Amino acid sequence: MQKSCACHFLYGPDTSDRLTAQIQGALDERKEFKTELVFYKKEGTQFWCLLDIVPIKNEKGEVVLFLVSHKDITDKKKDQDPEQGPDTGEFVRVTPADSSTPETRPDSSALADVTDLPGTIQKSRFILLHYGTFKAGWDWLILLATFYVAVTVPYNVCFTVVGGVSDILVEILFILDILLNFRTTFVSTSGQVVYDARSICVHYVTTWLFVDLIAALPFDLLYAFNVSYFGVHLLKTVRLLRLLRLLQKLERYSQYSAVVLTLLMSMFALLAHWMACVWYFIGRREIESPGSWEIGWLHELAKRLGTPQYYGNISGGEAVSGTGTGGGAGPSMRSCYVTSLYFALSSLTSVGFGNVSANTDSEKIFSICTMLIGGERVCVYVIQMLIQTSIIEYLLL
Repeated sequence: MQKSCACHFLYGPDTSDRLTAQIQGALDERKEFKTELVFYKKEGTQFWCLLDIVPIKNEKGEVVLFLVSHKDITDKKKDQDPEQGPDTGEFVRVTPADSSTPETRPDSSALADVTDLPGTIQKSRFILLHYGTFKAGWDWLILLATFYVAVTVPYNVCFTVVGGVSDILVEILFILDILLNFRTTFVSTSGQVVYDARSICVHYVTTWLFVDLIAALPFDLLYAFNVSYFGVHLLKTVRLLRLLRLLQKLERYSQYSAVVLTLLMSMFALLAHWMACVWYFIGRREIESPGSWEIGWLHELAKRLGTPQYYGNISGGEAVSGTGTGGGAGPSMRSCYVTSLYFALSSLTSVGFGNVSANTDSEKIFSICTMLIGGERVCVYVIQMLIQTSIIEYLLL
């Protein structure tokens, strides 16, 4: 309905001028309003209407539109036999000031539950606005830290690389993020911005605190208990749960196609990186296996590069440093990772080119899974294109 929310076309001789002025005032002041008044139908007959105006606000507390509902209550008025002014068109119910009883008095606790408008709400001290400039910049910093974790954790697990100072800085950032989330506003299910500190704490504890707390645990302290490097880095994989927060934030930037495209491409690159790490880990395990070390893809790569790989040598210190130059140490870590990433991308986007192939059963099973994931991605893309084409054709008809 492309008409004013005041609905002037429903006014008539008996429509209350005072109420129509209040309606217009509520629209101008962008506040909620509810009343009962006389309106007129198209054929000129009048009816009692329950008018309810509710402003719809975005996450910034700004009114973006009004929701106006009309309900015909003429029959209800006849049943109640109300006292009605002769020319006002208003419903008047007279209640003596001293005749209220405990049953009819308003409940003060119920009045306390009424949510104030954003303009009148009392904001607590040290509360961060979730749409503020500082919080937006902080979210991008945490996003970069999350991508760093998503890249380094699988790489350190599969290539057995010892973490450095950057891992400690990321842990500090995640701990600070937990503290800030306890003081950051959020949007409730009713669409209102919640500023109350206690409500913010309860909401955060019941939603994302567990995931954030696990991601911020200082796993490097386990080195003091003689836990192996592989065990510590394997425990750090739980930090990948922070990617769930990234999926939550995608909806906020869904209207920016360039940002969404960049994030989706980054997610695909992360998937290829994870596949590459697993592919190298499988090849390393095959080298360490006495029955299949001569036919694994890592051994074939070592022969082509002129850096032969012998059984069991990959688990030595040479592999950890990544400077294998022959003498049974095998190819360097850089060559292994680049080759693994090449295989992962060629398998996800096609069926591979054969120059890096799966030879053992473990490698073949992993290759099948990789091709299925890549094929599923292509199918989803084709289905989306077909749906969009069908919609365009429907609109053109």
